[in-house]
Amino acid sequence: MSPLTELTPAELTAAAQRRLERWLLSPELKDHMEHGKTSRKKKSATGPYIAISREAGSRGTEIALEVARRLGFDVLDKELLEFMAERYKLPRDMLDVVDETRANWFHDVLGVFFDSRLVSQNAYVAHLQRLVYLAALHGNVVFVGRAANFILPRQSGLAVRIIAPKAQRVEYVLQRRKLQQATATRLVDDLDGARTEFCRRHFHRDARDPLEYDLVINTARLSVEAAAQLVVEAFASVPRTCYSPAGEHARSR
Repeated sequence: MSPLTELTPAELTAAAQRRLERWLLSPELKDHMEHGKTSRKKKSATGPYIAISREAGSRGTEIALEVARRLGFDVLDKELLEFMAERYKLPRDMLDVVDETRANWFHDVLGVFFDSRLVSQNAYVAHLQRLVYLAALHGNVVFVGRAANFILPRQSGLAVRIIAPKAQRVEYVLQRRKLQQATATRLVDDLDGARTEFCRRHFHRDARDPLEYDLVINTARLSVEAAAQLVVEAFASVPRTCYSPAGEHARSR
């Protein structure tokens, strides 16, 4: 069993950050980071990955952490923003503004013109695609959101959607963030709408369409552990054609 399976969520996050740092310093992969066109041409070659899309409050991030623990994988969520800010010298707080948020034409066109600190969502997505692809090139990674299932080749990984009844999701957000009912409801609606619009605008795909995924899990009656087990089993069962960064030929599983 991999030592990563014994780590806490905080330790998993730290491990992912350290590994991303090594990737960013890897000279043989510099070309993939600097040249988006090269990356797009080679998108049929990545390592094994799991991309988890989630409704707000469906416990998707917790499930991703548990899946990563069981498989000994890295899990990438907000870490992508941290390294994007460092690698491309972008304001970290501005990345939060455009990360999976509603497309805003005024912000993208006029905001950047008047404030050099602002980052347009189009620029953010271009950087995001390169970073997601770089991580997938190494493989053994769980992505949380960021439209990773629309960026990466489907045949190399597993695309998962986590859902739950709205009332249950609102209650989860209410308890976790200590919010009032009305505020939690608005937050869930805003996050769901923002993520859906993000995928529609930049990838012309509907994140709510079950046919975009290999596995859809309703967590209404499932624990985080039970849902994670379903993901692990599906990952082991779905045939995948992957690339080995060590130089091996593509392999099917």
